[in-house]
Amino acid sequence: MSRNIHTGINPHRRPRNKDNSKERVAHAAKVVAFLNKAKADENK
Repeated sequence: MSRNIHTGINPHRRPRNKDNSKERVAHAAKVVAFLNKAKADENK
């Protein structure tokens, strides 16, 4: 059985979110900025 060294005690816990959180936050900020810009363009 191959073990995932990132999971610690719980083998079902997925560490992916921890690795991705910074990229996800940056991407979310980009999306929000884009949506805000689009809304500002609509309101002109």
